Amino acid sequence: MLIDAIKQHGKKQIEVKQKIRITDKTKKLKYRVDTFFIFPGALQITENNFKKEEFKHNLKCYLSLSEQSPSLDGLLKELVARRISSGKEEKFDDFFKRFCLKYKTALQESSRSLMEKQELSAEETETFLQTVYKLLDEFRNIKFSQENSEREVRQLDKLDEYLTVVTAFCLKDLNEVCIGEPRNKILSFWQEVEKYRASRFPVESIEGESKESAFLMRWSFLKKFVQSSLFLDIRYKQGAPLLTHSIYGSAAALSMLFATVVAFFYQDRYGSLSRNLFFALVIAYIFKDRFKEIVRDWLSNVIFRRWIPDRRLFIFMGKKKVGCAKENFGFVSLKELPIGSKDIFQGDNCLLSENFQHPKLTPYACDSIFRYSREITLSASEFPEGACLIDIIRFNVSEFLHNLGATSEELPFFCENGKSPKGEKLYNIYLFRSFCIGEKSDSEVIKVTVNAKAVRRITIVKSFENGMSVLENRGKFIYT
Repeated sequence: MLIDAIKQHGKKQIEVKQKIRITDKTKKLKYRVDTFFIFPGALQITENNFKKEEFKHNLKCYLSLSEQSPSLDGLLKELVARRISSGKEEKFDDFFKRFCLKYKTALQESSRSLMEKQELSAEETETFLQTVYKLLDEFRNIKFSQENSEREVRQLDKLDEYLTVVTAFCLKDLNEVCIGEPRNKILSFWQEVEKYRASRFPVESIEGESKESAFLMRWSFLKKFVQSSLFLDIRYKQGAPLLTHSIYGSAAALSMLFATVVAFFYQDRYGSLSRNLFFALVIAYIFKDRFKEIVRDWLSNVIFRRWIPDRRLFIFMGKKKVGCAKENFGFVSLKELPIGSKDIFQGDNCLLSENFQHPKLTPYACDSIFRYSREITLSASEFPEGACLIDIIRFNVSEFLHNLGATSEELPFFCENGKSPKGEKLYNIYLFRSFCIGEKSDSEVIKVTVNAKAVRRITIVKSFENGMSVLENRGKFIYT
């Protein structure tokens, strides 16, 4: 199954996360995601002024693994068993890094379940906080064990800081939604966690930077250190180079054949040394280059287009190749959109009154459609048992906003203060996303509202299901 979530990442970025569950029976994982960007005319995103290479520069792709985490109580038993057995079945680094990631997932799931309750009791809060305290205390007992080498102590110290910060973030979120006695207990525990962090892991700011910025930089390094064992390495290559070179060679051979036939024909007719042969050869070589370009373009973009991706991704886990991906970019016509325009623009059509409902009258003038296709194939048998794949894509929309002007405009409304109010000028970019895993497929329409400076909001307009749904948790943020 696939869990999908889309959210705003910063002022000008859209982040899409997809979480694919991998079962024990899955040996080969293959899925495809097609994203159609439907632009209004005001943005002027067309084939004439927007090259698909610019889209690649504003696209970031990440692949990582995420493990199914037990409950906090189960995680505590796992940690105690590790301390008692002192087992070396799994590498020291891998075990404790994976433990930190499991702890983060289990902590977030437990805190979400508490936040969803309408009335949280003090007893439930106390039980939760005691479990978290026991987990952190057990980990720190292992850290200060005399059996650890100096290198292991340094690594555990970094992981201890990671666990402390993750706990502080969780307590901050809980504090914002809880009230009464539960909130007092959370605040008290949060203060203890902060005292421990400030005493054990003080942050020293560099000259010219604030202490907060220094902390965020340090936190970024910590996250990369812990997640390094699960992130997959993506290496980019051009499309099918062997097929592409074969096509280019075939086009060159055909054009050379054309020039040679012309040369032989005029040589037999006018002789090897004649003015007519000279002009024939010049004209033949002029048209030879044009003929080569036409044949190459026809073979590449018509005959063999489906076998030549714009970009290929080779996916590695460590030094071992575990999969590959194909990406295609380009403008398409409205006919190639696998959904009717009424289902996409229904929100904008609501702006018109019933008296003006007409196919030609719509506030949304679709000027162009840009498609981004991504097909990924992975050897799931190479992944750790019970792992999930996290596919993260980030689109930077700043290139789409260059042709927009003012962010607001004065309105002809009367106000008592004598100043006319201003209305914000907003534009809607529609995203039609289609998912396919095996025989299951699903799709959705998303509206991204922007102004001249930033993304304002993201709204899921409509979802479609063909057979069994591929998607779960639609529109909600995935904690990874």
